[in-house]
Amino acid sequence: MGTVAYDSGPPPDIGFNAIDSWLAQEDIEVLGAAITVVPDSPSENDGYTWCAIELSQVGIYGQDGAILQAVAMEGWNTTPAGISVAVGNMSVSFPDGEVIPVREEGILYINSRGYGKSAGQSGYSYSVTVYYTKKGTRRTRA
Repeated sequence: MGTVAYDSGPPPDIGFNAIDSWLAQEDIEVLGAAITVVPDSPSENDGYTWCAIELSQVGIYGQDGAILQAVAMEGWNTTPAGISVAVGNMSVSFPDGEVIPVREEGILYINSRGYGKSAGQSGYSYSVTVYYTKKGTRRTRA
């Protein structure tokens, strides 16, 4: 769980690589994952903002090794008044016999990319859950 903030103005795309990481203490097998991204509080500043949160085997956003990504957004307009908010939820579960192996002392990363509004600051909260077992303990169907 964490938060990401984007300031207004250029550059239009802002990336945060390896904003968080998790070191495996033993060989594990990732069975699935879930990500939720939520705009913290709608801001009364015109513009559109979005935030992508990615679970990856690499500490750089958008590279090979990404496991899962979820995107949330917020749009605000003062005349005529209106706001739109989209919460991002995404999950994946691998079928029997399919896992993502992570070696002992291997690292899983959380990366982010987003865009700030034309004015003000935009904030997002996120939660990432990883479902895993110790290597070799998952039963498969015969």
